[in-house]
Amino acid sequence: MKNNHSSFLKKLKQLNSRLYIKPKVWISFILIIGTNACIQSEIPQEWKGITVNVKADKAIETSQNVTSEENGFYRLDITLSNQGSEIVSIDSIEIRIPISQSLTNDMNVAFGSSCMGQRPVLVHKVGENQENSYSYMYAMVKMDADHYAFIGSLSWRIFIPTFTLEDNAFVIRSSGEGRQLKPGETIHYEQIVLSRPSDWQEVLDSFGSAIAKENGIDQLKDVDFSGWASWDYYAYNFGVEDIYENMEKLKEIAPTANLIQIDAGWYAHRGDFAQSRPDFPGGMEEVAKQIKAAGMIPGVWIDGFRANTDSEVFKNHPEYFLRDQDGNIIVRQMRPEGPDNTRIYFDYTHPGARAHMAECIRIIREEMGITYFKVDFMRFGLNDEILRFCPKGTSIRPYDPSITDVERMRLGLKVISEAVGPENYLLGCSAVFGPCISFVDGMRTGGDINPRFEDFSERVLANAGNSYLSGKVFNGDTDYLVFRAAEDEDETVASGNTKHGGSMTLNEAQMWADFNKLYGNCRLSGDKLSTLRPERQALLPEVFNFPVMDKTVPLDFWQHGKDRKDGYEILLAQDAEDIYLGIFNWSDEAKEYDLTAFGSGVQALYARNSKVLKYSGSLSFEELSKAL
Repeated sequence: MKNNHSSFLKKLKQLNSRLYIKPKVWISFILIIGTNACIQSEIPQEWKGITVNVKADKAIETSQNVTSEENGFYRLDITLSNQGSEIVSIDSIEIRIPISQSLTNDMNVAFGSSCMGQRPVLVHKVGENQENSYSYMYAMVKMDADHYAFIGSLSWRIFIPTFTLEDNAFVIRSSGEGRQLKPGETIHYEQIVLSRPSDWQEVLDSFGSAIAKENGIDQLKDVDFSGWASWDYYAYNFGVEDIYENMEKLKEIAPTANLIQIDAGWYAHRGDFAQSRPDFPGGMEEVAKQIKAAGMIPGVWIDGFRANTDSEVFKNHPEYFLRDQDGNIIVRQMRPEGPDNTRIYFDYTHPGARAHMAECIRIIREEMGITYFKVDFMRFGLNDEILRFCPKGTSIRPYDPSITDVERMRLGLKVISEAVGPENYLLGCSAVFGPCISFVDGMRTGGDINPRFEDFSERVLANAGNSYLSGKVFNGDTDYLVFRAAEDEDETVASGNTKHGGSMTLNEAQMWADFNKLYGNCRLSGDKLSTLRPERQALLPEVFNFPVMDKTVPLDFWQHGKDRKDGYEILLAQDAEDIYLGIFNWSDEAKEYDLTAFGSGVQALYARNSKVLKYSGSLSFEELSKAL
């Protein structure tokens, strides 16, 4: 089995190097886990030989505990302790977990999706490791049809665990980021679970439930949103007249629609979210009032982790923002000039930054009357996500340097979640999933959609690849319903290259509609409804009136995900009463699907077509999953 992770390791070393200004001498502390290290139970034979390697500038003691869980997992709990009299800084952590069965290069391995759009599920042969052969969520090897090896994380509280497969072993790596341990302090590494299951669907289902339990998620909000949002058609260039026009048309097309979401561009400056644009008569308070008068819920978008240099919060409080190795504010230049052309990053270790965001959300909630919050760009709570867009930056210097970026990010997420309030709805967007879990109600699980057929299979892979989380850990959200082609646009359409002038056919639009019937509970149109042709308008109530699914599984999980555009073709979904099967032919040639086990015989699909079938037999969802 090849070990081709040199590029990834180089990135990890670069990240480590960004975190320190003064050179340090790092010492490795390696512990091999045998039966003596297991406090509560005998380590099963298939998980013996685990090693933990911690690099720090002074001595660190580690302890390990492997316990059997009722859900079929073994839990690996690792503690790091400073028993000395001086502060210890952690550089890196590596955990190696041998797989007792010899792997062959032709076996398959899956790396779970880690974030909204940049790292979807990846499936390939064991011997074909790629630059992106890693996950922050889980890794799973398929030995044969009934034998698997699985590893995943239940928590992301201090570190980001990065799972890889190397030399017949699962390997977990985390940058220590200089995390300080005070004398006498003990911390837990992230909670890791191990399994040798016989069914991949069952282990992913149990994994999602275990994550929810670990993070105190008992029940998700039972919501069914349908409506319209401003971003995909207008981007930043819309006025209140556009909102009201689309709202009126929406109620004509789909009288049961219940949400209007105003996306980026409604505020005075990015970061100053307590202030509406000056050209909004009456501000967002009046817009929200009109939306409520139409019988719908008003929602807004905010950038939860960034502002710009024109904002009042930056001018008055530059100390609220992250700085580089030289003490300068980290600024990303988006374009040479014009409004909103820079990005700066909130430092949520600073109590003033937290108080500012809490007050913005309080005003949006209490004074503007907003109850639905889409909080975007959560990934920019993490150092690596910030620095890859800032070539001059080599490290980040927060107000409090003693904690990791994950801890800093979670300070921000906590204040945002508490400010939104449990009675309202919080949708996370552009996020690395792990640290956000327990703070959001819903989560965008695939990248931004565009009115292009070429985008659809990629978004199906990204979203359905996270179906084990949706409905358990958060409500999955696919992004907008986009059904337009160039003929459905006018001069007000957004100028982005992927947002206008497309050639989407009606059958291609139907494919995106059909997928949204089977996944997600927030279905919002992203088109200009008055210019959308009637046959495409009709797709909206078709999707809105379809029941929200409780569970969705891509049955061809192991046959797809070879690259980010290799989308699933067969999805089984279930709501409270019925079971549905979706088949999607993304190819340019007709295909046949043998659905005898579903009771539908052989189904033929033309190129770029889809079908959603309702089950009328007596098998359970689990029985159908195996039969198909």
